[in-house]
Amino acid sequence: MTGKPLDQRPGRLLFVCYGNICRSPMAEALARLRLGPAARVASAGIGATGGPAAEEAVLVMRLVYEIDISGHIARPVGAFDLRDFDAIISMDASIYHHLREFWGAPEAKLHGWDIEDPLGSDYQAFKATALKIERRLDQFLAAAGLEA
Repeated sequence: MTGKPLDQRPGRLLFVCYGNICRSPMAEALARLRLGPAARVASAGIGATGGPAAEEAVLVMRLVYEIDISGHIARPVGAFDLRDFDAIISMDASIYHHLREFWGAPEAKLHGWDIEDPLGSDYQAFKATALKIERRLDQFLAAAGLEA
């Protein structure tokens, strides 16, 4: 469930989860932190309805990473042209398959992670999710030759 290795520095990264209120906004913020302000990074959800980031996600990002995602508004995958991205990172296997089967995400650009959805859980679960995203992001960036 991993796309082919990136041959060059990607121009754009897209992180995708279900609602774009927990996992993918945290991944987007962490990627921006790692890659710097010039990074072209976005996030979306296959079932996003335009709401704000989950309160616990906002709190974890602020307290653990000193990143403010309070202004995040969930965006649906359909708001983007997937061909514009060099890497599309799904947060779990079901999102990966949905992106491939229903959205036609190019398999060569599609990468699958194993990040459980913390929605409905407490702060500690969101913190554990953020730490897991951080580890997966570090691995991904190292494999792509993008360590900051």
